[in-house]
Amino acid sequence: MAGMRDGVESAESGECEKYFASGEQRAATGGGWTAMRYHCDGERLVSDMLSFDSVFGINPFEVGARRAGWRRGYRARKDAVFAALEIKPLLRRPFDALSNGEMRRVLLARALLKGPARIEVRDPFGGFDPDWRARMLRLGDALRPCGTEIALAGAAPPLPAGGGAWTRRGRGAPRPPIPDAKAVVEMRGVHVSFGGRVLFKDFSWTVREGERWTLRGPNGSGKTTLLALITGDSPLSHAFDIRVFGKRRGDEGVVMQDVRRRIGVVSAERETMLGIPVEDQMDAALAARTRLLLLDEPCCNLSPARARRALARAADWLDAHPKAAAVCVAHSPAHVPAGFGLELSLPRT
Repeated sequence: MAGMRDGVESAESGECEKYFASGEQRAATGGGWTAMRYHCDGERLVSDMLSFDSVFGINPFEVGARRAGWRRGYRARKDAVFAALEIKPLLRRPFDALSNGEMRRVLLARALLKGPARIEVRDPFGGFDPDWRARMLRLGDALRPCGTEIALAGAAPPLPAGGGAWTRRGRGAPRPPIPDAKAVVEMRGVHVSFGGRVLFKDFSWTVREGERWTLRGPNGSGKTTLLALITGDSPLSHAFDIRVFGKRRGDEGVVMQDVRRRIGVVSAERETMLGIPVEDQMDAALAARTRLLLLDEPCCNLSPARARRALARAADWLDAHPKAAAVCVAHSPAHVPAGFGLELSLPRT
């Protein structure tokens, strides 16, 4: 079969396909707004993304040959790819509403369904929780019957399956509580569900001045959604009793833009989808006005050296601002700045 580029070809031609996780994610989302998952219309389902016509870029109105050979290969690979990457539970969900890790699984499945003889996966563990990192190591064995050789390139050492021991690393002990500390974030009775899948039910949480929280949980458990309820990126932040710096969205006289200016955000998705380097995000987030620092997987996709610098900079800033509160989403204790002594672990949904 003759080789073709731009995602149209079944790589049975023997070519080695290169798969860049962050680049594929940015292309698939159009480099769009990182909060679009909370506003998507649900028209682009995962099942549509992984259909034969979509995977091979077939025009549905094309007249002529329907590429019978390609279809046979697609059908032969589909069940194994879906099983290896656990795609079936995602099929009826909107692609743009997926979590970072879920989206990367779907895009990798899409690349594998083209039938490459060999695929080189760059940054294979970025955005994955510990269990999925371990599964990625076994992906080659799971897909060997499909005839695809999988090479994991630029791979960081995998985290232990099950989450590993969350022993604190780095300098500095957890900061003692501040007497009479004011609440920075208050959530009461929050209920969030998407397409019948419940993320939070009667959920309550309080973050006080000076507290440093680690937020952990498997892919799709709602970690980024929880931060979006705080920042207001999710429209559901107006539907529940959520107060930030004592103010509730929608209450008379509350200007949420003033509240938002006091929140600093550093997100791996912003680097992946918008091309804003983590270092530039840090510049904006670690401002004098910031009283709440939200770090959403800040080390995802970073080299070890960049990750160390980012974490050290955040830790130094927090040491200099003891009353500032902070929440860090991470899949490894090595990806959390020093001094984070509180933990919220979300269950698998």
